[in-house]
Amino acid sequence: MSSTQPRVAVMNLRSGDRVDGVYLLDNYQIRPRKDGGSFLTMVLRDATGKITGVMWDNFDQFVNKAIRENDYIKIQGDVRSHQNQLQIHVSKVEKVPDETIDPEEFLPVTPYSIEQLESEFWALVREIRDADVQQLLQAIFGKPKLWKQFKRAPSAVAMHQAYLGGLLEHTVMVAKNALRIAENYPAVNKDILLAGALLHDIGKTLEFSYDKKIAYTDMGRLIGHIPMGYAMIEYEAARLGSLPAQKKVLIQHIVLSHHGYLEFGSPKQPHTLEAIIVHHADQLDAQISNFLEPRAGASSSSKWEYSPMFERVMYSGTHEDLEVTELLRALGYSLGLQGKKKDDRAELQPTEDLFSDPSVSE
Repeated sequence: MSSTQPRVAVMNLRSGDRVDGVYLLDNYQIRPRKDGGSFLTMVLRDATGKITGVMWDNFDQFVNKAIRENDYIKIQGDVRSHQNQLQIHVSKVEKVPDETIDPEEFLPVTPYSIEQLESEFWALVREIRDADVQQLLQAIFGKPKLWKQFKRAPSAVAMHQAYLGGLLEHTVMVAKNALRIAENYPAVNKDILLAGALLHDIGKTLEFSYDKKIAYTDMGRLIGHIPMGYAMIEYEAARLGSLPAQKKVLIQHIVLSHHGYLEFGSPKQPHTLEAIIVHHADQLDAQISNFLEPRAGASSSSKWEYSPMFERVMYSGTHEDLEVTELLRALGYSLGLQGKKKDDRAELQPTEDLFSDPSVSE
């Protein structure tokens, strides 16, 4: 279904733009003004990002709950820059019926082809040679309703792969990472490793809702994806009745320990070789995906951005963006070609080595 309502994508909004379009109301707050009145701030979103909206008056529809969070709303206003951040000064707002909207336009989606990810996933399942373990994977992922949820679910609410298809993408990446690591260690049981990698986040099919926005379900908040994943394996193994308990426990241990640390939500720390590998394969994909996503979105021109995941600023520029040449010159080093632009190289001749001191003769 295509939406019948117009909209300029959030990522394309610029200061000075006039806005007249439909966005999803993520949340809003009514705040006190210094003069004794009140104003309203809101977070608006579509599949490309979020932006803050501000209303200084005429927001009775929010006060009387005629407009609520997760409603689609048509707004009119102007984009302005405030403290180096874009925001919309909203002058008019009206609720839009859900049936006129395609929800897919308001949720971010994996940059990878879902069909390709599906193909890679099932190829990984077929690599499992143990018949008992293969049967478990086929029984769980072979359920049409669960598979439909699994390939559409996000991998998180934030931090990494927080978009439709994110769970399938993350699972494939973790399994591939785990296999590459295992190539260096012949002692690895690859069937247990692969089963654990492919099942490690299966509980996320129940942890998140993603009809209008990505959020936690009640079960997700009360139980969490790790215990739910353990329970799903327990249920399916009991239904099959043929999976040896030893194999089941080793796979469940990977699910229970894949966050690595008790303080990160794992009921157990990794105690097997396969669990150690899946933990690091999982962490590696989560961190790399988190690092790459801001760059892909091109949300900022800054080379250095603070990352909540890494709890430090991370560099996102290229080697050509590094400001090092002036410092090296100030220290007396001869830069030769290394401090020159690429376009000038054809006309230059190499000079002294970078770390040579031209005042000292041999």
